[in-house]
Amino acid sequence: MATTRKGRGLGWACLCVLGLAVACGEGRGAGAVDAGPRDSGAPDGLPPADGGPSLDAGTDAGLPSDGGSPADGGGGTGRRIDVPPAGRLYHGVFPAGSTLPDSDISMQAADAYRDAVGRPLAYVYLSNEWYQTKAFPRVTAEGIRARGAVPFIRLHLRSQQRQLVTDPLYTLDNIIAGQFDADLRAWADGAKAFGAPLVVQYGTEVNGDWNPWSAPYNGGLDAGPEKFRKAYRHIVEVMRAAGATNITWALHINGENWPGDDPRNNAGAYYPGDDVVDWIGFSLYQNYGAGDPRCRDISQLLADREAELGAAATSKPLFVFELGTSAGSTQCDPGGWVRQTLQDLLGGRWPELHGFAWWDETTADRSIVMAVPGEPALQQPFHDVLNGPLAPNLEDRPIVR
Repeated sequence: MATTRKGRGLGWACLCVLGLAVACGEGRGAGAVDAGPRDSGAPDGLPPADGGPSLDAGTDAGLPSDGGSPADGGGGTGRRIDVPPAGRLYHGVFPAGSTLPDSDISMQAADAYRDAVGRPLAYVYLSNEWYQTKAFPRVTAEGIRARGAVPFIRLHLRSQQRQLVTDPLYTLDNIIAGQFDADLRAWADGAKAFGAPLVVQYGTEVNGDWNPWSAPYNGGLDAGPEKFRKAYRHIVEVMRAAGATNITWALHINGENWPGDDPRNNAGAYYPGDDVVDWIGFSLYQNYGAGDPRCRDISQLLADREAELGAAATSKPLFVFELGTSAGSTQCDPGGWVRQTLQDLLGGRWPELHGFAWWDETTADRSIVMAVPGEPALQQPFHDVLNGPLAPNLEDRPIVR
């Protein structure tokens, strides 16, 4: 999700403002020992929970690897997460930490979210920021696996956490040229050694204009989409050649095109091919918080992006990778929207969708309020719907094949 976005006379802050002196989600467990409860049951086909690690995963997201030793699961099995049966959906979360805006996660926050909504998690969403470490985030992944969930990793090849700028190192041209192949192979070795299913995406919200892998920072809209397709393909091909066959590869599209008035910038322009994409997902937000007056129709956003994807939207499983609204945006009736949206998801309004993940983060100044625990406007509808008559339509545990 973008940290700051302004355009067409509309200014709004998305989750965290650039240059924020205090990291997002202050006080939600960064770097502390995670004493939260664990769900001990691992899904069939995944290694059982091994009792550890107990460290808050936010620490792993922001520190170099701990030596790169093999994970408890041993060598890669090549088994992957499968799509849930028709009519059932996976449920995941991005459990924000407190040290890095839009990046680190906290397993304490994941546990708090799980307890607040009253349902287990099929996957947990996290970022692997290469400006911090290029190593596979093993400690975080093990913490997620210990809770019976699959790690869903945003692979962020960038040398800085600055938006709306060209990255000085990780350009699409440099990725295509193989400049980082050794790093990608090492990452793939770590993923393979993890020995359990993973979901990995490269190019978060590529049809936006805030991240360094987007077209404006790689030759513009005439050249950027093709470069992205080649870079995405290159990353997948390198990692597959290294034997990381336990990865399900995901393409992440923003709900809104930015810029939205140029037909060259559309979801389909970035689709790298059926052979390298397993899942397609979208960021769908009703409202981003203070300064954002809009109450978006996510059904229309979904329909527009699906139309741009064309045949891929019917040949590939679709997901909502990021779902959210701010509880403070009372003009949008956030509680009512959450209740209706969850009912629509579980009730089959969008039968093409196979899962969703909530962006669980509240900024220190509460200009954005999306963390569910302790927020009645969010927690009550979540708990009611996920444990009500539609509850059987949730696939609580990842299916592994």
